[in-house]
Amino acid sequence: MSVTDHNLYKLGTKYGVLNQLYSRNEFTVCEEKFVNIDEVPSRTCSLRECARKDSNLGGQGFQHCNCTGECNSNRCKCKKMHVLCNSKCHKSLSCKNK
Repeated sequence: MSVTDHNLYKLGTKYGVLNQLYSRNEFTVCEEKFVNIDEVPSRTCSLRECARKDSNLGGQGFQHCNCTGECNSNRCKCKKMHVLCNSKCHKSLSCKNK
């Protein structure tokens, strides 16, 4: 987004402006434009927070339900969060949320 007098760069994402400045060797310039500078929200966020928001699973770790049924109701933690069950949820039980 901008460069300071000390050659530090302010970077923006679709989730906001990163809250720290980066030197040129800490990132790679991409030739493609994914986000226009006008689309970057004015709020600040940390690199970890932006990565968590962009993650399909919602950040570090993973969700699992340990259900013993078919995972077809909102009692299933995965189904309630609109996430598909994965191999960590339950062994070889029948599941309708895969």
